[in-house]
Order: sequence, then structure tokens, then C-alpha cells
Amino acid sequence: MKRLTTIILFLTMVLAAVEVVLPKLVSDAVAQGLRDLTGSKQVTAKVDKSPAILMLGGKLDRVTADASDVKTDKLTVRNMHIALTGVDVDIHSLITNRTLVLQKLDNVDLTATITQEELAAFLNSSVKGVKNAVVAITPGKVEISSALTLGGFARVDVKLEGRIAGDRENRRIKFVTDRFWLNNTPVGSIGGSLLTEVPLLDLKKLPFGVNVRDIVMEQGQVIIYTDNRN
Repeated sequence: MKRLTTIILFLTMVLAAVEVVLPKLVSDAVAQGLRDLTGSKQVTAKVDKSPAILMLGGKLDRVTADASDVKTDKLTVRNMHIALTGVDVDIHSLITNRTLVLQKLDNVDLTATITQEELAAFLNSSVKGVKNAVVAITPGKVEISSALTLGGFARVDVKLEGRIAGDRENRRIKFVTDRFWLNNTPVGSIGGSLLTEVPLLDLKKLPFGVNVRDIVMEQGQVIIYTDNRN
């Protein structure tokens, strides 16, 4: 009887240790896997499963993570919050290689924050002819001031006023121009201009199959809410 009690006590202690240690080990592995999937410099993650020992079967109830400086093509996302539920992973790849292989995923909620500084850097590096772009984001509006070189020799000062919008059909985020000035002179129709619409983010290149739910322009930043629900 004493030996049985000792065994039960030992197993209880082992299970208690597993409940503490295993979630930390799996969370750290998921964070590394998400760093590779998102191209982020830093990711923190938390994995939930009860009891924790069932994580060894690769089934996770919920994964929440925060990624910073996420590289998507030439645009940097300052912060990305990721919430996954009903997640099945390849636990062998996760534990041995810290590679996150998603085998099943019920729900995804992903929130991306892009600051006006990152948007300006993107325009300067990615839009042909744009130089020294300055971006100001305020509630409901984005203003862009820039020098624009046309044909490699003609230079004009450009001011744009518009918004960040989502294209659900093509799963893209873009800047849409509503008002346009050339050398401080308002221009009416700008159809065909390369600055009428500027593609910013292709959601199809993210690993979670999300689409746009809402876009909110705040002071100095735009917050993009996405999920995988129809």
C-alpha cells in the first residue's frame, strides 16, 4: 500500500511538472515557427490546452501571438496580433525542428498595425518616381506629400489625400486616392495615374488564409482587422 501511494504521488508530481513545463516549451517552439512563417524579428506566443499533456498529440485549443516588424514584400507591419483556435500541428516538426506545420485550423483573427513611418518607407522604396514621401495618418484619412520624378527628368511636388481600403475579392490592402494636387494645384480626374491606387499588402501571402474585416485609420497608424470567416 505504501509503495502504491509513493507511485501515485510520483505520477502526480510528474503530471504537475508537465502542466507547468510543457506549455512553455510548446509556446517557445510555436513562437520560433511563427517567426519563420511571418518573417518577423520577434514573436511571443502562448499556447493553451487542458490538460497540457494532450499537446503531445499536436492538438491545441488556442494559440495567441504577437509579432513585431513583420516583413511582407517591401512593406513592414509594425505589430501583428494573431489568435488561432482549434489548431492541429505536426508536433514532431514543432518539437524537433521548431517548424510550425498547420494541419488544421478552425478560426483565425489577425490584426495588423502599420504606422505612417512604415508607409512612407514603403512608398519611397517601392513606388517608381516617388522621393522623400511624408505620410500623415489621422482618423479616417491618409495624407501623402512627395516629390515625383516623371520620365527621369521632370520633377513635380505631389500631395495625395485618401484612405487605406480592402479588396475582398483579391484579398489585398491598398491606398486609394480621393484628392490629388500637383505643385499645389488641385487636379480633377486622375484616372490612369500610377498613384490612383497603390497596392500595399497581399493577404494571400500570409500563412493563415485571412480576408479583410475592417480597417481603422487612427492618429499615426492604420489598424487592419482580418479573419478567415466568410
